[in-house]
Amino acid sequence: MTDLPPPPPSPVAASDPDAPGAAPASRPGPTRLQRTTALVATVGVVVVLIGLLVLLRPVSTPTQSCGTSLGVLLDGRANEYVYDVQNPPAGITRAEAEANNARPCRERVADIARPAAVAMAVGLVAAVGALIVEVVDRSFAWRRRARGRHEAVAATGSPGA
Repeated sequence: MTDLPPPPPSPVAASDPDAPGAAPASRPGPTRLQRTTALVATVGVVVVLIGLLVLLRPVSTPTQSCGTSLGVLLDGRANEYVYDVQNPPAGITRAEAEANNARPCRERVADIARPAAVAMAVGLVAAVGALIVEVVDRSFAWRRRARGRHEAVAATGSPGA
């Protein structure tokens, strides 16, 4: 007779934490609140990144390439006006010169930067708020588990219970 290895454990017994001989879970899984805060934080970070991408989009007028919105704001670049609209420079029409003077670079950048800044602020508040809620929730859960362990030790008189 040959010695055969023992049969593998059944999947039901392996997944049952209350089964005899099952190893205790190292820690409980995330709660519904923790899953929600992770989702809110992820959405917040995505919104911040979208706002940043909008700030990195190039802006131009009919007569001037302004650069990115963020670059214009950080460098403080000046507007270039067409002073003689009746006789615009070569390659520029009168309508383009008037459009450039009506809405120069800084105005165009401000129209883009305001919504991007609001999106970044909202996303940052959502992500930081979710972080704070998750830290508080995990702290309370840790304290509840520690209190339960201490109560179990006090009730049985041995730390192994």
